[in-house]
Amino acid sequence: MTGFRTLLTAIAITCTGGAVMAQTELEAALAAGGERLKADQIAELLIGNRVTARSGKKTFHFYYDPSNVLSGELDNGGWKGSGAFAITDRDQVCVSMAADKGRYRCLTVVRDGDLVQKFDVDGKKTFELLNVEPSAGL
Repeated sequence: MTGFRTLLTAIAITCTGGAVMAQTELEAALAAGGERLKADQIAELLIGNRVTARSGKKTFHFYYDPSNVLSGELDNGGWKGSGAFAITDRDQVCVSMAADKGRYRCLTVVRDGDLVQKFDVDGKKTFELLNVEPSAGL
């Protein structure tokens, strides 16, 4: 019986350890001291601003027009697009580019000091904001 309890304890520890290792990038950012931004903070950060953001090795520029139109372009060319954005009561920014065919992708925004990142619904980092500046367009 003692061997059986030891086995169950070992299984429980293994399962718990596995759960910790399966932490999403969003959970890791929050655990490291990041703060999930509220809707008003997201609006202040994005609306009326030109945002330079990195996704992987690519750098993009986005403009969040006060009329909820989003325009974007890839640094050094290769892609340019437009769509719509909305900031929700659930503290997310949702974007729909023309290629999304009406589908909105909602992102959680986290700030840790000067570092601002966006995470998708699965907790995967999608963008790191490099620069935000007031603008009237791209």
